[in-house]
Amino acid sequence: MPHLVAWLCSTLLAGNAAGAPGAGQEISAVFLRYYVAVLASPAMEGRLAGSEGGRRAEAFVASRFAALGLTPPPGRSNFAQEFSFTANVSLGEGNRLAFSGATPGLELVVERDFLPASFSADCELSDVPLAFAGFGITSREPARDDYAGLEVRDRAVLVLRDGPDGGDPKSPFAPFTSTRAKAALARERGARALIVVSTGERGDTLPTLRTGAMAGSSPLCVLSMTREAFERTLALEGPPGAAARDLRALGSFGFERLRVDLSIHLRRDTARAANLIGCLPATRVTGETILLGAHWDHLGRGIEGSLAESYGDIHPGADDNASGVAGLLELARVLSRQADRPRRICFSAFGAEELGGLGAAHFTREPPLPLADVVAMINLDMIGRLRERLVVDGSGTAREWPELLARANLKGLSLSLHPDGFGASDHSAFYARGIPVLFFFTGAHADYHRPSDTAERIDYDGEVRVLELVREVVREIGRLPARPTPVALAAPTGAPRIGLPVYVGTIPDFTNQEKGFCILGVRPGSPAERAGLRPGDVLVRLGERTVESIYDYMHALQQYRPGEKAEAVIVRQGTEVRVTIEFGARKVAE
Repeated sequence: MPHLVAWLCSTLLAGNAAGAPGAGQEISAVFLRYYVAVLASPAMEGRLAGSEGGRRAEAFVASRFAALGLTPPPGRSNFAQEFSFTANVSLGEGNRLAFSGATPGLELVVERDFLPASFSADCELSDVPLAFAGFGITSREPARDDYAGLEVRDRAVLVLRDGPDGGDPKSPFAPFTSTRAKAALARERGARALIVVSTGERGDTLPTLRTGAMAGSSPLCVLSMTREAFERTLALEGPPGAAARDLRALGSFGFERLRVDLSIHLRRDTARAANLIGCLPATRVTGETILLGAHWDHLGRGIEGSLAESYGDIHPGADDNASGVAGLLELARVLSRQADRPRRICFSAFGAEELGGLGAAHFTREPPLPLADVVAMINLDMIGRLRERLVVDGSGTAREWPELLARANLKGLSLSLHPDGFGASDHSAFYARGIPVLFFFTGAHADYHRPSDTAERIDYDGEVRVLELVREVVREIGRLPARPTPVALAAPTGAPRIGLPVYVGTIPDFTNQEKGFCILGVRPGSPAERAGLRPGDVLVRLGERTVESIYDYMHALQQYRPGEKAEAVIVRQGTEVRVTIEFGARKVAE
C-alpha cells in the first residue's frame, strides 16, 4: 500500500490522471484505494470537523476537485462553503463540589471524584439542600416513580446512573436512563442541580467530558460523581444512607444535615468547517443540477457517538465515510469525461455530518446554488462493504425512481429498496426541501464508529460495482426529458422508533443552536401536519413540559400514548402559536 500511495500521489496530484490505470470512463478500484488510503490515514486524525485533521481532509478534497477540472458553483470564487459550530467542551477554571453541614465537611476533587457534564449549564450554587431520588426515573410503562413523596424543588438531586436493569439497552426502562433524560425530569421537578452517581457496575469511573452530535446545553447544573465519593457523602449524612452497601436498595430520601456548594465552569469552543462544492457544466443550455454528496468528516479520536471502549484512539472512518468521498471523487473523474451532460452535475463533500448533519443543513439553509435548480440529490454514505444487497433509500421520493433504477442496474446488483427519503444522513435535509433523493449504503458492520474501520477492510471491487450503478443513475437522470417528479411520503410502515411510545411525524433540525425543538420537516398525513406544524417551527412547550432541546422533546413524548392529545407551544417567525397535537402510532408491518 505505501508504494501504491506514493505512485498515485506523484501521478494524481500532478493532475495527470489520464495515464493512470483505470483512467477513462470506467470506475477504477486503484483510484478508490488511493483516496481511502489518504482520507483514512493517521495524518487525517479521524477527520473530525473543525480539527487540524479535518482541515487536511478539506484541503485534499478541494485539491482533487481542482485537479479533476471541477469549478465552483456559478457566482462563487472557490469550492468552500464555510460554517461555524460548537466543536469542543472543556473544563474551565474553578469547578468545585463540596458538602457541608457535618464536621469535617467534604471537598471533592474535579476529574477524580466528580466531573461536570458537557451539556451542563455554568453555575455557582451555595448552601443548597440535597435529596436522593433512586435512579431518578418516572415512567408510565413500566410504572415507576422515584420522585414519589420526595420534595426536590430548589434542591440538588442525587440519582444513580443507568436503571434498575443496569445499562441494558433492551430494558423497558432504557428510554429513561440517559443523563439527559434524568436532567430533564429533575428540571421539571424544580431541582437546581443533578448529580449522577456511578453504581460501580461498569467500574467506579466518571464519563468522559466530550462533545459531539447534538451536544446542546441544559439550563440545569449537571455533573457525575464516583460511587466512592458518594459513599463518603452518605457517611457524613448518617442514616438512612450511611449503612447502605447496595445502592439499588437505597430508597429516596431528603438529606437532613448536608448541604452542597458547587461551581461549574465550562469552555465551549467554536470552530469552522466547510462543505466543498465543485461542478461539471452541462453541455446544453440549462440551469438544472444533479447533486451528488458524501460527508468527509468522521469522529476524530472518539466524540459522542463512538462505540470504542476508550477515548483517544484515532477513528480512521474508512467506510464511514472515506468510501463515500472516494466514490464522489471517482464519479467526478469519470463523469468529467462524458461527452454529453444534459444537466449540470455538482459534487458536494459535506462537513460535520457526524455532529448532526450540520453541513448539509447549512447547504440547504444558505444554498450555494439555487435549490429550485436541484432536480435530484444522490447521497453516498458507507458504500465500502458490499455484501448480498445494496441498500437504496429514497426510492419512492420521485415517481420515476423505480423504473430508472431498474434501467440503470446493468450489472444486476441485488437491491434493497426503501421508499422513505428521511434517514440518518445528509440526504434528509434535501428531502425536507422537497427534492427527490437517493441514498446508497452497503450496510452497518462491527467496525462502525470504531477505530477498526480501516482502509484494508474496504471491498474495493464491491465499491466499483456500487459506483457503476450510481454512474448509470446519474446518466439516466440526465436523459430524462423533464425533471423528476417529487413524491411526498407518509411515515413508512415498520417498527416504531425505539423508546418512543407515540408517533408525531416531525423531522428534527440538529443544527438549531437556540432553545427549543426545531422542526426541519413534517411528514405528510402525520399528526404534526394535521396539527399545523411547519418546517422552521420551534416547539418550546409540550403539555406541561418545557422543551429546550431535542432531548426535552423526546422526554416529554414519553408521557403520552396514541390517541391522546396535548397542547404544543411553538415559535413561528418570532410569534408564539398554540396548536393541539393528537398523537398517533406508527403502522407496523404484519
